[in-house]
Amino acid sequence: MAYYGAGLILQHVKLEHMTQFKPDHAETKRLLQSAGVEQSAAEAHGMLCGMLCSDVSDWRPVLFEETNPEDPAAREAGDRLEQLWSASRSELKERRMPLQLLLPEDDRPVVERATAIRDWCQGFLYGFGLGGAQKPALFESEAGEALRDFVEIARLALDEFGDDQEAEEALMQLQEYLWVATSLIWHETHDDKK
Repeated sequence: MAYYGAGLILQHVKLEHMTQFKPDHAETKRLLQSAGVEQSAAEAHGMLCGMLCSDVSDWRPVLFEETNPEDPAAREAGDRLEQLWSASRSELKERRMPLQLLLPEDDRPVVERATAIRDWCQGFLYGFGLGGAQKPALFESEAGEALRDFVEIARLALDEFGDDQEAEEALMQLQEYLWVATSLIWHETHDDKK
């Protein structure tokens, strides 16, 4: 994987203040489960970010396909996902760093966090694919390299993660790479639309 590319990607992103909305993984997980949404919280957020990067305008039919829109639990989960959608769009659009990935807290077990990173990438790739065909040049750019890296991360062998400092550092690097690479993908798919 081209983790070294994260340093190159940083030149495409400028620092600004953070959004006020701070996603809570455990609460979002609870809301999605209560509403009967099949995706994990991390996968759902990855899907939202992938759809944003590929200009899918409505996430509800994708994530709420099997839910009853009149169900109070579905409405509450929908409100949370709408907050995530808006906050992520704002962070990407305004080049804020870092994109706040919806992942378990750092005190959770390494395997749980690695699973969430894998799920986030799977969700991103699915959501990005819903946007249809992209310009072929995208796949020959740094964004294309980042997408290929997401495929590799989505195939993570979780049994390779120990519960030591090395695993902690690897997860932190992956997480940093994801938010930088997602920003790069967003800007390479949107800069020509300004």
